Amino acid sequence: MTKLLISIIFHLEAFAMASSEKNKIVAELNNRAASLIDAGRYQEAIKLLTEVLSLDSSRQGIFFNRAEAHRLLGNIEAARKDLLSALQIAPDDPEVLHGLGLLAYEQDDFPLAMEYYRKAIDKDPAFAPAWNDLGVVEFRSQHYDSARNFFEKAVALDPDFSEAWFNLADTYEELGMAEARAHALSQLRMARLRSGEKSENEEHE
Repeated sequence: MTKLLISIIFHLEAFAMASSEKNKIVAELNNRAASLIDAGRYQEAIKLLTEVLSLDSSRQGIFFNRAEAHRLLGNIEAARKDLLSALQIAPDDPEVLHGLGLLAYEQDDFPLAMEYYRKAIDKDPAFAPAWNDLGVVEFRSQHYDSARNFFEKAVALDPDFSEAWFNLADTYEELGMAEARAHALSQLRMARLRSGEKSENEEHE
């Protein structure tokens, strides 16, 4: 084996090790930022994710997390910009499409929100949050039968989806379906117990 070939192999191995270490660091920082978002520390998360993007701007998850922090702060345009960047990287990602739908919904653009939710479902028919949020739009529009169908689909896909059970119970109430509402509330309590989620009463105690 020539010295040149040995040198090339050495540098390739060193590059692979450096790349692997970089990927590990980026993943750890992105996870830390997600924890900051969960804790409501949105500005800190945005600052950290901006630093992460200076290391690696090829991952849609980093843009997605920063978009979520911006959205929760009410920075709609910044959130949209990050989601569109994520969409360029991963055009088939249902979470990104769903995120764009949430932004449209928060600006009361219901047709655009539903368009994005349906695109998310086209990419992943088992993506329960998009079914739930289709129901939310229909409920807000007082289309209760349609909302019911969407919420029922969401809980069928994810029986622990407490938000969808809550929405379904409200929809049954609007439709005058008392027995079905009682069942949905029972399922809501069970879902919260399984996930360790507190009820609204517990949260305010």
